[in-house]
Amino acid sequence: MKRLEHLMQSLQQQEDIPIMGKTDLLLYAPCPVKLVVKERIEAIAAAATPPLTAHIPMGCTSVDPYDPLYMESDANKLPAVIASIGYGDFWRGEFVRRFVNTGIFESVQPRVLNPLYADAGLIDPAGAYTIYGVTPYIFLVDHKKLDGLPAPKNWADLMNPRYRGQIVMCGDGDDMADAVLLNQYKDFGEPGVTGLAANIKSFMHSSRMAKVCGTAASDAGGIFIIPLFFAESTKLPEHVEIVWPEDGAAASPLYLLAKKSEKARLAPVLDFFANGFGGIDSAAWFIPVDGSRPSQLPAGAKLKWVGWDFVESNDVNSLRDILALKFRRLQAGTACVS
Repeated sequence: MKRLEHLMQSLQQQEDIPIMGKTDLLLYAPCPVKLVVKERIEAIAAAATPPLTAHIPMGCTSVDPYDPLYMESDANKLPAVIASIGYGDFWRGEFVRRFVNTGIFESVQPRVLNPLYADAGLIDPAGAYTIYGVTPYIFLVDHKKLDGLPAPKNWADLMNPRYRGQIVMCGDGDDMADAVLLNQYKDFGEPGVTGLAANIKSFMHSSRMAKVCGTAASDAGGIFIIPLFFAESTKLPEHVEIVWPEDGAAASPLYLLAKKSEKARLAPVLDFFANGFGGIDSAAWFIPVDGSRPSQLPAGAKLKWVGWDFVESNDVNSLRDILALKFRRLQAGTACVS
């Protein structure tokens, strides 16, 4: 527990400090919607009687600074609601065994379920995790760079050697598109990871991808694996096309864990995630679980989720880290010989 205590001591030197055991909501949200989510949650928290305590760190990284809370051993010291993104430490095996599988958390449901969630199986059958949105990864294709090669139609296509040196992967520092790697591994095993790595030209932050796709930038390729928000938020040249994979956009979860004992008290906050998140304009590109609003997605769009059976039989947090390290090493080796 010394590492956890050190973390909390460091956090207490910052302006926005969670007090363990007295925090109602600890939330880490995707950068494009973070400010609006923060404003709406804080308004809900302030209107409650008594007011609720919510901690929502700013900054733009997909690494939740509160991930080390997985080391906590006392459920009473956990926030009433933990909300985060991706497959961070709140999916780690020891946290799942200690808190998730013991029935401390209970999911919430929207009044109208988005049919994409039903089709992809995103609703937790064990009733613990609530996935209220996803970061969907799709393809952005520069037909000039492909120079006559056909655009990929699905995730298996990306392993085809004809795309060697053409694919730009969403990745920044040690971070990478976790949903992509986990789905490749689940569907195709090790060849799914090695085959994709062999075709990678470079890694790039999503915001830069949107800027350089379709340009002559040296690190740009013909295919970008990119979050939907960034693809849809940029004016694209005529020779650049958004391709929604036929087998589904790889879905990285935006999720929450709510203590069963606190659900009634925190109902307004939980209702925001289940039914209000979709009311944010930019949230449309994070595909809310709330299905009451018109979809802006192309006809036939699907989501690709690893599935709860896979989550149950794997420590997806550790597997994610193993795959990411292997992927970078494989890509580095390919770059050296290309």
